[in-house]
Amino acid sequence: MAESKKKTKKNRYIFIYATFPSKKIVQSITEKLIEKKLVVCANIGDHDAIYSWNGRVYEEKEYAVFFKTREDKWKKTKNFILEKHPYETPVILKLKIRDYNPGFKTWMDESLK
Repeated sequence: MAESKKKTKKNRYIFIYATFPSKKIVQSITEKLIEKKLVVCANIGDHDAIYSWNGRVYEEKEYAVFFKTREDKWKKTKNFILEKHPYETPVILKLKIRDYNPGFKTWMDESLK
């Protein structure tokens, strides 16, 4: 018989996706978020971004990051990124993780204590 568990914010895991203008900025913010135990890890990659801003089209290098964390850390993490982010209107998205391996859960919970 399957055990029914109510999902709380402490057992719901998320990715937070954000973009930054430089590797130095994303590394600095990531290190602080890990030190504060708001995230456990960040996957960072550079890419070309083409976007519209104030009626013009721009093309620039950007750094995208997927932060791994739990739902209960979302608001503090989002607010920290907003406070430190150099963009006027940064993208900060919460993506729910629907399934994961047991080792991932254990690692996340131990790292966020």
